[in-house]
Amino acid sequence: MAIISRWFISTATRLANDPRIRERAADVFEKEVKPRAAESWRKAKPKLEATRDELRQMARETDAARNPGAFAARVKKRFIDPKG
Repeated sequence: MAIISRWFISTATRLANDPRIRERAADVFEKEVKPRAAESWRKAKPKLEATRDELRQMARETDAARNPGAFAARVKKRFIDPKG
């Protein structure tokens, strides 16, 4: 098993030091990965902000600092187990 591990590490090191591979990886990142990540973030950001705002409202309404159990129960009921 150690031989295979060393071989993988050696191969990865050689590939990482190859300028052609590095150039191709940078090209794939810029043309494929980065645009997909940006689009995913654009779609997810409003949902994350809405969830953040909802959690803040719950924390204010239940006074999460003084009654964390009630806050946790509301979070569980709303986000973790909405049907039960």
